[in-house]
Amino acid sequence: MRTTGQEQTSSPAVVKKQLPNGLEIYQNNEGETEFLYNEIFRKEMYFKHGITLPEHATVMDVGANIGIFTLFVNSKSDTCTVYAFEPLPPTYDILTMNTGQLPNVTVVNCGLSNANKEADFAYFPTMSTDSVQLKYRENHDQDLRYGLLNHYRDEFADPKTLNRFVDHLMAPKLLNEQIFRCKLTTISELMRNYALNQVDLLKIDVEKSEFEVLEGIAAEDWGKISQIVMEVHGLNEEQIARLEQIFHTNGFDCLIDYYDDLNIPDYYNVYAKSRSNPVKIVDPQQ
Repeated sequence: MRTTGQEQTSSPAVVKKQLPNGLEIYQNNEGETEFLYNEIFRKEMYFKHGITLPEHATVMDVGANIGIFTLFVNSKSDTCTVYAFEPLPPTYDILTMNTGQLPNVTVVNCGLSNANKEADFAYFPTMSTDSVQLKYRENHDQDLRYGLLNHYRDEFADPKTLNRFVDHLMAPKLLNEQIFRCKLTTISELMRNYALNQVDLLKIDVEKSEFEVLEGIAAEDWGKISQIVMEVHGLNEEQIARLEQIFHTNGFDCLIDYYDDLNIPDYYNVYAKSRSNPVKIVDPQQ
C-alpha cells in the first residue's frame, strides 16, 4: 500500500544516537545508521583508489541522506566547505538537524538530475537509503531486501532467522511506502547558483539516477571538478561501458570497483579523477 507523504503520519520517531566515535546525531532507523557509519567512517569506502580530501576542499554531497558523509568530511577537516543535497522532506529534516548548524555546510532540499524539474519519489521510512524515483520503483523490492539483510545481518547468527525477520519488515504495512513530489536540478545549475568554480570532490549516491546526474554536468563544468566518487547499482556490461565512456570523454580516469562486501549483485563503486584538474595539495607552511 502506498500513501502520499502528506497523508502519512506513522513514520518512525526521530531520536538522538551517539556514534562509536562519540559524535551525536539524530536518526529514525538504528540499523541504517549503524550501516552508514560502518561504510563511511570505519571502511572509508569513498576514499579509496587515490580519492583524497585536501584542506579547504569544496565538496558536493549528492544524495546526502541524514548527513553521515557530510559529518565524516567535517570530522576530517573543518576547513572544507560542503554542499549537501537531499530531495525527500523527512530525510532532509534529519539532515538539517545533523549538519545545519555546522558553519561550513549548506543543506539544500532538492535532488539532482539532468534538468530543472519535479519528480515523484518512493520513500521508505525504515530504509531511507533505498528510497528511489518512482519511475525506477519497479523491481526495486530486491534491492530493498538486500539492503535490509545488510543492515541487520550482524544481529542474527542464524541466516534463516535473519531472512524471516526481513520478510516481516518487507510487509507493506511495515515498509510504509510513501510518495513525495520533489524538486530536481542539475550539478551545473548549482555550481552557478553557488558560484563554484572548483569542486574538489563530488560524491553521488542517488539510487539508479546516476546517469541523469552526470548528464546534468555541462561540458564546460567537467573541467572544474577534480574527483568524483559514486555508487551504481544493477549495471550490465553495456551500461558499465557507457559509464566509462562518459568519464573518459570528459577528461577523467576512472576505476569501477565491484563491491562484494554487501553481497549485492552488480553493485559497484566508481572512483574518478580528472586528468586536467587534479586535486591541489596546499602546503600549510606557505
